[in-house]
Amino acid sequence: MIVAFDLDDTLYRELDYVESGFRAVADHVAAAHPITSAAAYEILMNSLERHGRGRQFDDLLRAIGAFSVRQRDALVQVYRQHKPEIKLPTESSSTLRALAAEGYRLFLVTDGNHHVQNRKVEALGVRSFVEHAYLTGRYGRDATKPGTKIFELMLARTRAEAADLVYVGDNPRKDFIGVRSLGGSTIRVLSGALAEEIPAPGFEPDLTVDSISEVPHALESLRR
Repeated sequence: MIVAFDLDDTLYRELDYVESGFRAVADHVAAAHPITSAAAYEILMNSLERHGRGRQFDDLLRAIGAFSVRQRDALVQVYRQHKPEIKLPTESSSTLRALAAEGYRLFLVTDGNHHVQNRKVEALGVRSFVEHAYLTGRYGRDATKPGTKIFELMLARTRAEAADLVYVGDNPRKDFIGVRSLGGSTIRVLSGALAEEIPAPGFEPDLTVDSISEVPHALESLRR
């Protein structure tokens, strides 16, 4: 059986990456402006808590009287290019190791800027657990989920049937409908920002689990 995993908020908490990026940005700003790294980081985190993601760098630069589009864009690059200080949770590494020992063929499929995603994959050490990490950004705009291009490539690579494919993810907006349209199965992990979101009709997973550690049992259920 082929088991592919999503990355962000499935194998690790994406907020860990966000906090790592904010620390890098805070250090960068503190080196050029009269503010400490700790104070800059606090502004970023407070903005995130109040407004959600999207305006943190604007809020920081305005707070220190240094806003410009050029400065904001520079901080975006610092954030995207920083070396993430993130770790793969033991729960995830133990699950991946156990599945590999049971003979499952493991893969990774993750959307987003492929340079950014690759840094995450490297920092987390995910490649040591999977046959291949598919960073969809490397394959063109039509390769992102809910599209099926990457999963078709995976099936061709493994010479497996779609019925033998399972995708594990967290996002009901895009993680499940594509794989299910191919004839594969899906497992939703209730984690991350979308944990409480109810899937729209047609976007439901086959099974839902509370944590990544429950995936092996869910896979056994799908095999029956």
